[in-house]
Order: sequence, then C-alpha cells, then structure tokens
Amino acid sequence: MTRTILIVEDDPFIAMDLQDTFEEAGYTVLGPVASVVPGLQIISQTQPDVAMLDYNLGRETSIPIARKLDAASVPYVFLSGQVESVIAANNTEQRKVFKKPFDGEQIIAFVDSVLETRQAG
Repeated sequence: MTRTILIVEDDPFIAMDLQDTFEEAGYTVLGPVASVVPGLQIISQTQPDVAMLDYNLGRETSIPIARKLDAASVPYVFLSGQVESVIAANNTEQRKVFKKPFDGEQIIAFVDSVLETRQAG
C-alpha cells in the first residue's frame, strides 16, 4: 500500500532531503511546497496520509495547514529550529516537533509508527 506524505518546507535543501528520504522509504511525496497557499491547494485536491510541516515559512507559519489537517484528521509533524517556541505559541504539545537538523531514520520510524497506530485503531 502506497502512503502519501505532504512536505511543507521553505528551505530547498531540506525539502529535497526530506523528499529523498521519504521516497526511499516507499512514500509518495506531495510537494514539497514552500508556503501556505500551495500546501492548502494540495490538501483541497487530495488528502495525504501524513504531513511534515516546517513551522516557520518565511513571513508566515504552517499553522493554517496544520488546522486544515486537524479538521481532516490527518496526522502531521512539525519541523523547526525553535521547538520550544513552536509548542508555546500554538499549544501543540500533542504534536511531535522534530528539531532541525533532524535524523531522517528517526523521522521515518516515527511517521511509520503513527500510520501503523492509526491503521490499527
């Protein structure tokens, strides 16, 4: 079964690294996109199984995408260099936040476990 992941990341090098990491793990990647509007457009056209969201996207944050994913019951993970501020600013304790730089294997293992738990539940 193919799993899809939406990647929202404004740093092109990190975005490419994430895309490669997830494609190598067998995921179909939606995006990557670097800002809120294209991320919302993808969600309006197709529902990913999971999403990786860079919190800071230049002058905006990925919170509008996170809210849309919450409404659709799609799990997501934040990526950020400022983990504490992400949690404090958005009351996101229930969300996993991976600190940059991150370990690709750890992210894959976490995302796989989230999807397995969801399928079992």
